[in-house]
Amino acid sequence: MSGPAMGAMFVILLYLALTLSIGIYSGRQSAKSSEGYFLASRELGPYVMFFTLFATNISAFAYMGAPGGAYHLGVGFFGYLATTTSLAATFFYVIGYRTWLLGSKYGYVTAPQLIGKIYNSKGVAMVMLVALSVFTIAYMLCQPIGAGYVINAVTGGAVPASVGVLMVLIFITIYVFVGGLKATAYADLLQGSIMMICVILVLILVTLKLGGLSAAAQSLMTAKPELFARGNFSIEQWISFGLVISLGVPVFPQLFTKYLAAKNTNSLKTTMTLYPLAMILIYIPVLFLGAFGSIVFPGLVGKASDAIIPMLLENFYAPWIGALVLSAVIAAIMSTIASQLITTSTMLLKDLYIPYINKNLSPQREVFVGRVFILVLAVLTCYIALSPPAAILTIVTWAFTGYAVCTPAILAALYWRRSTAAAVICSVLAGEIVLVLFMLGIIPASVLGKWQACVPAIAISTLVLIVVSYLTKSGEEERRSIDEKHDFLDTIFKAENA
Repeated sequence: MSGPAMGAMFVILLYLALTLSIGIYSGRQSAKSSEGYFLASRELGPYVMFFTLFATNISAFAYMGAPGGAYHLGVGFFGYLATTTSLAATFFYVIGYRTWLLGSKYGYVTAPQLIGKIYNSKGVAMVMLVALSVFTIAYMLCQPIGAGYVINAVTGGAVPASVGVLMVLIFITIYVFVGGLKATAYADLLQGSIMMICVILVLILVTLKLGGLSAAAQSLMTAKPELFARGNFSIEQWISFGLVISLGVPVFPQLFTKYLAAKNTNSLKTTMTLYPLAMILIYIPVLFLGAFGSIVFPGLVGKASDAIIPMLLENFYAPWIGALVLSAVIAAIMSTIASQLITTSTMLLKDLYIPYINKNLSPQREVFVGRVFILVLAVLTCYIALSPPAAILTIVTWAFTGYAVCTPAILAALYWRRSTAAAVICSVLAGEIVLVLFMLGIIPASVLGKWQACVPAIAISTLVLIVVSYLTKSGEEERRSIDEKHDFLDTIFKAENA
């Protein structure tokens, strides 16, 4: 390994060790109780909550896909992203507040458990478990691939991508295994901070080599003025993208768990307020970097532009500087994987193992079984990431729509007393079936024109929910459970508005 590659590797290992240390130290006491391990004892304060939601939701797309899009489409791509992420932040509170209230009152730990208990229906819980976990597990299985590519790139190929995948997964698994959700949340605090600092640092470093921000912008305006235009986005594209992000992101299981772990309502309000500002801080620099990259490396075709930030750094600076800055990409990937790992193991434990295999599991054994699931998922993730099947990649491509299809049912459970368990089950199944038909090409994408498949899938899911709710009647126990939960929520809101 050459000197520059060793320098880059040292920076990466230092970052991984720092993350591991913070995760283990912060979560060292959490395994003493089931709630402490899986929900951080429901004590995530405002800023930890903000950073863990932010870091969990920011994936490698922010540092690779987004600048790659701006390379071709220009900085107007920001408007395409900003409006949808702001709407998602609103739903953090719309869904998160009622979720937190019910979780605090009844001790719910996962999204399937909460929705199922509202209707007193195991069928609802199982449908939600399958719908949410299929996309989450597929998403998680493919995340480490990006980390492996980044480590391979910044070391000049000295470290194979497969070794990079293994390194990242080992570090993540250790701190999640030891400290559970609290370790994950405090590691996210570090990782979210690194993401913000590094993206601003990259912009400064690159623009310095281009004569400063003003000179770089003037050069871009002269060479490619079209990259400063609003962008050629149709209304159908705006609506489709807006629906899938604003409705899909807030019901990610890994975010849903964080709502339940909030210390108080201020944690959710702070997150909703700061999240859009954080999106501005992240996306404006990366989109300008993508556009500036079109001057330095003109003529890139398709996905080649996704690597424009690493290319700029490699072109202007030593590998260790690139490794320092690109640790933000690794941070984004690690934070997402860690949250998916603890959340998926929690759902498998609470919504599958305990209800159907061992109902009398003690809190200490719950932590043990949860850790077993973490290890199994980590090994599976490593195996799949090294050679991902085409089917897994296809599921990931449709994951956001798969989540969004569940949102009408979740909103109905939290807000609409008239909804029924049968309607929730039919709604989720109908929407996911439509999605699968488009995914398999049975319904050709050409029938949509400029629309995306999320639009008919969400529309049908919503329509089925409403129609079946009016055509069916809740059983006595189901109605009692629904009324109990909604009476509780109504009492809270009446007191707040008094």
